[in-house]
Amino acid sequence: MIKTILKAALLPSLAVLAACTTTPPAPTVAPLPEEAFRPACEQRFPGATPFAISKCMYEELDKSRGVTPASATTAPEPAPAPAPAPARRRR
Repeated sequence: MIKTILKAALLPSLAVLAACTTTPPAPTVAPLPEEAFRPACEQRFPGATPFAISKCMYEELDKSRGVTPASATTAPEPAPAPAPAPARRRR
């Protein structure tokens, strides 16, 4: 009977210890979606800076999603400056 009690008490502990001794699998991270366009951008702009390549990748990603890239949209024209008020004369 004591053996049964000891087995019942030790088995859960042993199961937990056995689970802890195995090495967990290395997590895999999916590549960013814009990385698919890196070879095309590097070929289009040889010797470009990393920023230029990154910008190209994001623009190509936007095009592939059917979104107009921010660089393709034109900024609204600034409103003309108001005419200066006439100067008041002091008497």
